[in-house]
Amino acid sequence: MMETGPSPALFSQAAELIAASRQPLLVCHVAPDGDAIGSLLGLKWLLEARGKIVTALSQDGVPENLRWLPGAASVVNEAGGLPDLVIGVDCSDPGRLGSVIDDTRFSRVPLINIDHHITNTEFGAVNIVDPLAASTAELLFGLAQTLGWEVPTTAAQCLLTGIVTDTLGFRTSNTTARTLFCAQQLMETGASLHLITERVLERRSFDSICLWGQALSAARLEDSIAWTVIPLSMRAPCGSVEQKDSGIASFLVSAQEAEVSVVVVERKEGVADVGFRSAGRVDVAAMALQLGGGGHPKAAGCTINAPLAEAVEIALAATRAAVAEAIQ
Repeated sequence: MMETGPSPALFSQAAELIAASRQPLLVCHVAPDGDAIGSLLGLKWLLEARGKIVTALSQDGVPENLRWLPGAASVVNEAGGLPDLVIGVDCSDPGRLGSVIDDTRFSRVPLINIDHHITNTEFGAVNIVDPLAASTAELLFGLAQTLGWEVPTTAAQCLLTGIVTDTLGFRTSNTTARTLFCAQQLMETGASLHLITERVLERRSFDSICLWGQALSAARLEDSIAWTVIPLSMRAPCGSVEQKDSGIASFLVSAQEAEVSVVVVERKEGVADVGFRSAGRVDVAAMALQLGGGGHPKAAGCTINAPLAEAVEIALAATRAAVAEAIQ
């Protein structure tokens, strides 16, 4: 890993817990993206290669465009049995783990927290957190390298998917030479970059395209904020059951007039997920943190427990204040 990354001592502490474990439980964040699922499955393959009996859990399942990944069919959405170790991947705070964090069965089980979000609250017994890593998948590859673990082709494919999706195809500002080196090593192990680009970045379901059409037609631009709302009533006619904004927030912030984009997605009645993207001047991670969420300076999110109209106003009020402060 880079000199500015986690210390070798942290890797050693994690290695000791993993070595002592027989049945680890891996958990990614709710409403998972490519880095969450890629990291979840990549670590699953890494640990299974070391003889572990691994359970990979994603409370909200695996998004349709990632179900081709090796091991995706084995992901469960609730924990069964009692693991001897819990590893959270790509989760900035315990709430992002979902209902697992409230399961009293796990209260005495050690937890390793592996993440790259600058807003991470270091909630684990061991915290391997590196905000300079472009993705959690990159951080996991660094962990495997440092500990001398074998990286099966299946793990390489999943980890490369995490890197490619979180960097939007190596285009984000936190993409570094280290990121490209990790990608090179994973490709040399057998991971296909073309497959990831084709299946995740270039193609999407027709339902997703329909959702984009409706969400963009409802979009507004006010005070340098490009925003839209995706209520349950919008998703239903599209046949879309995905709870994320499907990349719409990243697309909206590409508008020349926008400093920030906001997409509010109604997950269920009284609960809304909010995605924020910044063109650069506004730190949306700090803004999301104030609302109980987190993320990166240019890409963040939160969950607001309120009726949809109220959630929209809360998200927009926070955004207006952040934009006004940043560009005053």
